Amino acid sequence: MSQSEWPGVAPGTVVEFFEAKELLLGVCLAVKDQKLSVLTENNREMSLVMRRVVSASPAKLNPAQNRDDLVRALKKIRGERESLAAQVDVAELWSVLEGEPEGYSPQDLAELVFAGAVVTDDHVAAVQRVLLADRLYFQFKDGLFAARTAEQVERRREDMEREARKERLLEEGAQWVRRVMQAKPGARYDIFNEDIVEKIKEFCLFGQDAESASFVKELFGRSGIPAQQGAAFRFLVRLGVWSENENLYLHQQGLATDFAPEILHAAEAGKDRLQRITVGEERADFRSYEAFTIDSASTRDLDDALSFRPLGEDRWEVGVHIADAAHFVDMDDPVDREAASRVTSIYLPDRRIPMLPPSLSEEACSLCPEKDRATLSFVMEVDASGWIHAWKILPGVVRVSRRLTYEQVDRLVETDPTFKALFHLSERLREQRRERGAVLLPLPEIHISVNDHGMIQLVRYEKENPSQIIVSEWMIAANGLAAAYLAEKDLPAIYRCQAECRPETDQVQSDYPIFHIYRQRRLFARAELETRPGPHCSLGMNPYTTVTSPIRRYTDLVVQRQIKTALSEGRPAYAEDVLEKILTHIRVQLGKVAFVHRKWTRYWILRYLEQEDIQSLNAIVLDKNARFAYLLLPDFLMEVHAPLPQEQAVTAGEMVRLKIERLNPRDDVLRVQIV
Repeated sequence: MSQSEWPGVAPGTVVEFFEAKELLLGVCLAVKDQKLSVLTENNREMSLVMRRVVSASPAKLNPAQNRDDLVRALKKIRGERESLAAQVDVAELWSVLEGEPEGYSPQDLAELVFAGAVVTDDHVAAVQRVLLADRLYFQFKDGLFAARTAEQVERRREDMEREARKERLLEEGAQWVRRVMQAKPGARYDIFNEDIVEKIKEFCLFGQDAESASFVKELFGRSGIPAQQGAAFRFLVRLGVWSENENLYLHQQGLATDFAPEILHAAEAGKDRLQRITVGEERADFRSYEAFTIDSASTRDLDDALSFRPLGEDRWEVGVHIADAAHFVDMDDPVDREAASRVTSIYLPDRRIPMLPPSLSEEACSLCPEKDRATLSFVMEVDASGWIHAWKILPGVVRVSRRLTYEQVDRLVETDPTFKALFHLSERLREQRRERGAVLLPLPEIHISVNDHGMIQLVRYEKENPSQIIVSEWMIAANGLAAAYLAEKDLPAIYRCQAECRPETDQVQSDYPIFHIYRQRRLFARAELETRPGPHCSLGMNPYTTVTSPIRRYTDLVVQRQIKTALSEGRPAYAEDVLEKILTHIRVQLGKVAFVHRKWTRYWILRYLEQEDIQSLNAIVLDKNARFAYLLLPDFLMEVHAPLPQEQAVTAGEMVRLKIERLNPRDDVLRVQIV
């Protein structure tokens, strides 16, 4: 309040004001420039701005008195006012005034409460003290108290109860947080409150953008912990809720990692359909074929197999047998809805998150050796030039006789005439795609694995090995036939289209092929998912779809259903408008998965650098501007940037040496200098 509102404030005036939410009494010792020099009932002198005064009783005390006497006098006044305040029944006062629109001054209310008594400043201050503390029945504004309506009181009561619960939660939660942080490492902790844990998680993931940010900051402030995301993460690790290598990106993007019990139960029930794989009009019998899978040794979901046999006169039959996931997962059943939500299996260095539950992805659907399995098979008659003269798509039953790794097939291509011939035909397929405009820019693959002890292994694979070419070319061929079949029937599907592959015009010399591959790839148009066919320029295919990974990709499961329904009933399983809705979700979800995969792979590469204590690195300069060089670490296929050195010229295409200045995997920090 301004001084004009307290015209009687002078030395000796007893004032009331709030200090740390407590109403205190003081005696004015002096007034100067809108400020009071006050001695409080706690025997402390302080400067008080006039607007903080909530009540003033002029000429109460003599400021020249002994200081101790003044303090005793203030405490006596406080006692008198508290005694009077105890006589004020706020609820009864409200019941009298409820419904009155105007506000009342403390003087008016004191005369109403203490009717028949001589009302003094102490009576007025006592009523004001009670009403300011109440917060429920009356609203204070511009020096007046107005009675709330019954509805307002009820809402206010609910608000106050929520505030009280929150306060209790904060106080008890802060004590729990302190106990956890002060305990010895490795101790076991009880979860005090699951809701608080979820709030701390949210703050750790989203910081200031979290709805719980203000609560967690208050909680940590009371606990003596920095209100930072890093502190929240360390607390959750100490609590045992998360691990040191927790993938926060998965949590941030809201990607499911486990299956709900009802989904697992539904998947188990779906396994019963293994007994209903029958050979006859519906399924061709390929069990006598020498079918084999080619995968890495760690692969558990085997969704494609090949068969190969001579037909005579320089003709061969190549079969691409794709796991018939649609046989086990009905459209819009619980497992299908879960798969549609997930969109794809996610393969990370430290874990695998399948699209379908393991009872399907690793057992019933998977083309396990020596097991009868349902397939959608693409059977092609091929000549020595790789030209496909005839082909058919049909549901089948296959029994894989050999499970091979890429390394085994690379050796067989050198020694086994069958695999040598298959590789030769694969090369002819690739050459045909080149002639149709395909741009082959293969990048090696960095495979990172983490064992149970947290040790990281990093292996670099070249994708131009014979085994890789065999698999990729026949899968591309099968996908192309699937697209051709659907396009010929004028059926909507999920086609993969890439409109343009611009050649590089700014030719830069470099001794490193990977430099040119990276630069050229940046000029490619982005591949898109569409419901109508179109060319895929970098693959040299028109049209193109994917159907060869229905266990791992929802798009492939959808296309598989579209083909199977067209084969059996002459109609599509999905209308075009339904496919558009599916694609809207798929595009968003694939973006999230790509983000998580990129960030988490980078995290483990940084952890590997830390584990191996690597201090310096080779890097190829991809580009530069006035201040920074943009670099590729060829050993890890990871891009970084570094400030340009003043003492040496750096040109695009050259190899430079980097020194690691700072490395922090958890904060995604890799700071390097060119040396």
